[in-house]
Amino acid sequence: MSTAIATPGPRMDLGPVPPSVNGQSRLLYTTVRSLKSLMRTSDRQPQQLCQLSGGMRSNFAHIINQQPLLPSIETFICSVTASLKIKMAVLVTALIYVERLRKHLPKTATGSMDTPYRIFLASLLLADKFWSDHSVQIKNLVAAAGGIFSKKEIAAMERALLKLLQFNLYVSADEIRTHAQKLGICIDEHSVTAA
Repeated sequence: MSTAIATPGPRMDLGPVPPSVNGQSRLLYTTVRSLKSLMRTSDRQPQQLCQLSGGMRSNFAHIINQQPLLPSIETFICSVTASLKIKMAVLVTALIYVERLRKHLPKTATGSMDTPYRIFLASLLLADKFWSDHSVQIKNLVAAAGGIFSKKEIAAMERALLKLLQFNLYVSADEIRTHAQKLGICIDEHSVTAA
């Protein structure tokens, strides 16, 4: 199992997307659902911060998380995509990578609480690189993600996802259109052929 992207487990059916959700909101909603259904987190507790020293802080070291608290995955995805002004075709491509990842993972695989966040960031970074010669820089992704992950961690996530996808990042314009249509999203011809 990769330390950069903990591998997810059994799938669960989350039912259909509500009809009231459409456009980019529908795509974000589907991305969240896809990430949630892709993984099963382990029952292990997060590692505790043990290196606090002095006075009262050291008395509470066992209950203070080492990493910042994670926002909901919904909030995280909306915040990152809005902050980076991610285009619809890039988001659909990232979702295709998530679906490909699902096919490569063993059904018994498990992950940590931040697994969906890691998978989302890595797939978004790779999709943006697929679409653009001037893709989002890792430092901008760190800022958009609220500093939850470092540049080094995001680079490791990217490499791990590349390996899990067997370096197969090509997505045809037809595949993007078909995937978007399945989600009930219309992507215009120009935005899909711009790659």
